[in-house]
Amino acid sequence: MRQEQGTLSDIVDELGHAAGETQGDRVEVGHLIDALDHRGYGAALAVLPLIELSPLGGIPGFPTLLALTIAIITARLLMGYEHLWAPGWLRRRKLPSDRVMQSVEWLKPLTKRIDAQLHARLSRFAGPAGRRAAGIVILALLLTVPPLELVPFATSGPMIVISVFGLGLLFRDGLLMLVGFVGAGLAVAAGFGALVSS
Repeated sequence: MRQEQGTLSDIVDELGHAAGETQGDRVEVGHLIDALDHRGYGAALAVLPLIELSPLGGIPGFPTLLALTIAIITARLLMGYEHLWAPGWLRRRKLPSDRVMQSVEWLKPLTKRIDAQLHARLSRFAGPAGRRAAGIVILALLLTVPPLELVPFATSGPMIVISVFGLGLLFRDGLLMLVGFVGAGLAVAAGFGALVSS
């Protein structure tokens, strides 16, 4: 399995470049996935969930589309594949380029703060066993996203936890991985409570 590469700010910049290079006013999902591919799974799992918190997250159905994309990426992580992949029908889905660029600009200050705080520590928890355990938990969290779309802002909880796992893998930060496991339990409990009360 390849090592994760780069800072979070660099990765977000690459998404912005990918969106800016497209012709017309829409960008294909596959183009964005390709921009992340050489950065590894940690990069994809760190950045993609954060997009749900950005202006793109307000598009109806987008959280579910994003959850499906992340689920495919996570499944390939668990199966040991080196490269990111998505089926053709998903790669061809298009998003408004201006909303993608707005999301990138929204994320930049956040990613700079994250880069300044995270580093390798307790790395054994971010090793192969930790990756597999995180992958299984991420898939479980993603199952909660479609029903949570019925509750305003409820999908943000699982996405934040998934991003925490991604950051743990990207920076080999085992402490952050442990935080992710605790956060997963809290996110599921909060999501269930929101559905029951809605």
